[in-house]
Amino acid sequence: MQRLILLFLLISGFSLPFQAKAQPLFPSDGELYIKSVVPRVDIIINPDTLNWIYENVDSDMEFHAVFVFDNGNVHDTIRDIGFRLRGNTSRYSAKKSFKVSFNTFIQGRKYYGVEKMNLNGEHNDPSISRARLYWDISKRADIAVPRANHVQVYINGNYYGLYLNCEHIDEEFAETYFGNNDGNLYKCLYPADLTYKGSDPDLYKFMSGDHRTYELKTNEEDDDYSDLANFIDVLNNTAIEDLPCELEKIFNVQDYLKIAAVDVLTANWDGYIFNKNNFYLYHNTANGLFEYIPYDTDNTFGIDWFGI
Repeated sequence: MQRLILLFLLISGFSLPFQAKAQPLFPSDGELYIKSVVPRVDIIINPDTLNWIYENVDSDMEFHAVFVFDNGNVHDTIRDIGFRLRGNTSRYSAKKSFKVSFNTFIQGRKYYGVEKMNLNGEHNDPSISRARLYWDISKRADIAVPRANHVQVYINGNYYGLYLNCEHIDEEFAETYFGNNDGNLYKCLYPADLTYKGSDPDLYKFMSGDHRTYELKTNEEDDDYSDLANFIDVLNNTAIEDLPCELEKIFNVQDYLKIAAVDVLTANWDGYIFNKNNFYLYHNTANGLFEYIPYDTDNTFGIDWFGI
């Protein structure tokens, strides 16, 4: 019965009697994320540079390239974009994923309002559809998640396959969906278990490999983790009978409940619930609440590494 109720809520768009304190904004797909066609993306780069990128898969070094976008309605050529590999396990797969940056070499430049594009090879997903299905379900539940569409990727004229063009989560994303970008945005990767380590905010700057587990992506000069430390303190140390009230003062609980429902429905084990991985926390200055933003949701709909 509980599963049936959950499914009904998802299908009906979560018409619940409560609302979060500030609903996210939802931009149109526009030209960049158009879904009625499959745009073509061309990358033109020095062949020796491309070989170097493939021989040094752990590197995040960006290289000059030319970007061409054609969706049948617009045909744009942009020079001096930054180009590199992206992802984690995808770096070691035959089908790589790529990051396109419009503002690396020309500060402040954007393309249709975005500074970066994620071209995801979805090497775990033969259908190349799981992540996009997750985003589509989430949007019907009024959750702020990246826009995405399918694109054809060519590099130096050679067809590299069908890719998922997935909106990058950064200060532009925060401004687009929440109407502000001055709050702290944390990229949370394994083992981001939100475990209390003490009251000192610097205790949450610990490393996992070559990056912080909770990596601050905005307000980097201030490097102030006080808000995250307070959130984790409340989450872990509040008496259970007081937690519902106290947590709602600092965390968008209602929207997170929707996200948790979508995670269960789609079997998203690679987020916070199971793998303590692949989510962002944004301190929304419009409502004072932390917002939970899922991403990299290709390990869903039956893809399983652990026999769970």
